[in-house]
Formats: sequence, C-alpha cells, structure tokens
Amino acid sequence: MPQAKRSLDILVVGAGLGGLAAGLALQTDGHKVRILDAAPEFAEAGAGIRVPPNSSRLLLRWGVDLEKMKKSVSKRYHFVRWRDGSTMVKLPFDNIVETHGAPYYLVHRADLHEALLTAARNAGVEVLNQKRVVSYDFEAPSATTQSGEVFTADLVVGADGIKSIARPLLTGQLDVPRDTGDVAYRILIPGEKLLADPDLAELITDPCTTSWCGPDAHLVGYPIRNGELYNIVVCATSYNETTDEVWVIKGDNRELCSRFARWEPRVQKLCALTGEFMKWRLCDLPDLSRWVHPSGKAVLLGDSCHPMLPYLAQGAAQAFEDAAALRQCLALDTDIKSALERYESTRKPRATLVQAKTREHQHILHIDDGEEQEVRDQKLQINGDENPVFWGYDERRKWLFSHDAEVLAREGANWQLAASGKGVAAHR
Repeated sequence: MPQAKRSLDILVVGAGLGGLAAGLALQTDGHKVRILDAAPEFAEAGAGIRVPPNSSRLLLRWGVDLEKMKKSVSKRYHFVRWRDGSTMVKLPFDNIVETHGAPYYLVHRADLHEALLTAARNAGVEVLNQKRVVSYDFEAPSATTQSGEVFTADLVVGADGIKSIARPLLTGQLDVPRDTGDVAYRILIPGEKLLADPDLAELITDPCTTSWCGPDAHLVGYPIRNGELYNIVVCATSYNETTDEVWVIKGDNRELCSRFARWEPRVQKLCALTGEFMKWRLCDLPDLSRWVHPSGKAVLLGDSCHPMLPYLAQGAAQAFEDAAALRQCLALDTDIKSALERYESTRKPRATLVQAKTREHQHILHIDDGEEQEVRDQKLQINGDENPVFWGYDERRKWLFSHDAEVLAREGANWQLAASGKGVAAHR
C-alpha cells in the first residue's frame, strides 16, 4: 500500500459518492479516515450515472471493483432531433481505453455507491450512519452531531453536498443555492419492455447514449446493468412544481406523456412505459471565494464547493478528481495548510470551468426550432472550437476524459504521464 509522508486523522462529513471516494483515496494512502453520514442506512436510491475515463481510472486504481458490477458501455453519443428522431450528430466512443487510458461505463448509482462503500470499509475506513452534523469548530477542528457527539480530527473534509452546512461556515459568507429554472425527471424502465418493441429494442441491443434535443427540454437515455434497465434523465423547464423547501417531488406520468406528446414516436413510447419516478429541482452555486478554511484544518470537496448541473455528466467525476488531488497534495512534503492551498489552486480552475460549461449546455441543448437551432446543428458537425458541445471537439474531450487528477504537475490530457510512472509518484 502506498504511504503518505504523514498519517493524519481525517474526518469526512458526508458518505455520498464524493465523500466515500475521498475516504477511500485517503485511507489507502496511509491516513486514518472516519466518515459521518446523517442517513440511518444506505438504501438503493437514484438512477443511472455515467462513469467517464477521468473517474473510472481513479476508482480502479483505488481498488473499487468495477469488474463485478453490472454495467453497460456506450458505443457512441447520438444527438437526435426532438420532432422526428433524425440524427443531428453521432460522436463515436471507439477505442476509449486506447485514447483516454480508462473505460467509460454506464451504471446504476446505487451499485456505484455500494462498490465504493465496500472498498472503503475493506480498506479500513470507519463509516458511521445516523450522525447528522449540525456545527463545526474549524480551529480545533471538530464536528458536532445532532445528538451532541463531538468528533475531532487533524483535518475535516466537508463533502455534504449542495446544501452543505460546512460551506457558509468555511467561506464566511451566507449562500443560497440558485434555482436554475429546470427540473430533472429521473426514470428507469425495465429493459425487457424496450426489447418487446421493435422501435425501442435497438436502444438496448446497440447501446449508446441518446440525447433528444428540443424546445425547453432534452432527454438523455442509456442502458444500465447489462441492459436490465433503461435509464432516462429528462431535463426540462420547471412548471414551478418544486419549492425552496422541497426540491424533490413524485412525478406524474400523465404530465410526462402530455408534455412530450409532440415529440418523436420513440419518446412517446418511452413516456408511456414509465412507471413511478421522481422530479428534482436543479440548482447550482456561484463560484466560491475559497475552498479551504483559514485555519488550514478544513476543506470542501465535491458538490459542497462546485455542484454540477447534469448536462455534462461530470458531477461525480469531478468529486472523484477532488479526492485524487487531495490525496496527492497531502502526500507532498509540506505543511497541511500549504497542501490544502495547493489542492484548491489545482482543482478550482478546472472544476469551475466544467461547472460553467454545464450552465452553457442548459441553453445549448434546449434551443427552440429556428435560426439559432439550425446554426447549432450545423456547428455540431465541426470537430473544432466552433462545436457548441464541450466534448464534441476531440481536443476538449481529451482535456476532460484523458485527465488523471493524481498528476498535479500538468493539467488536461495527462494520463500517459501516470501510465509511464511519472504521474503518481508522490506515494512511491
């Protein structure tokens, strides 16, 4: 097992994907990690999630068992017109491992969470449920739970999501997550239902990521669990169905079918097959002034400091990149505060750019028919800067997917440095 230059007692608050990844990455580097989470237990929740190469390489390196996990792969990204299903552009995902150094998987979020949890516990991470943190002392540092327990550590990592309690205390600024005006419908349909319909079967038998783009909405669909399920995320303009207090509500199939009644026949059929589903308010935050507390004993990670809209499927991946960079920075021969400052200076520009691009794609994917839409569709064909989709251009896709966040010395497409033994040597 690689060893850091020092062994710290680290307290991670939040056992979501980012918190578990941080715990696993740090524990396997010789630190002693404890994770607190408010949930009484971890139940199966969520829907599909994409695991691109910039995150899968890290999970595999840290010992997450992706091989045994039921998963699917995407052969291409297929953008189609909302009205008739005609192709706007196909972006091939051939030779993913050869090009980017790691696979691209389509999985169920619950399966990924379970695999991370198992790997973390097997590595020795202590994961404690039913520990709702209500206050912090970042000078100590410590975290206090609702029941009055006080947990101390050398370093506190706030991985408590977009509604983070740690964030305003750490930044010294009150913040309110910004309602983007969109909601996400998260839908799972049994794969056998698609296989029974000749018009839909190919969505399972020839797996790819399909994005239907139309006015005020787009739908992204792909198979997961070896085609056992078809995952659909609908991002659409909100009808004011959520509130500042209630972000998640139960969906209505009649409303779904009515909303997409004018879309191409496959979309209508998928809507008709949809059972129960949830709708989520989509929120983000303005860029934070800092991720590290002035004491040098507390730091933010993942959605607590850079919540991502789902339009680039990079939310979890960027949290995993945070965990990787934090792991490497704490292995440097420097004091903890300087290590955390290096983490922020390394990660903040990249995460901020990805976050900004997700906001742009909210508009790009929802353009109404007309001149602007026609120009967008023409530019989708260009493998260059003009392509409005961020990873529609090969060089930008490499910047995103070919990145190894444990290589601190070079930004962008750097995975071959790690492969050659030059990239993650801080621990060896």
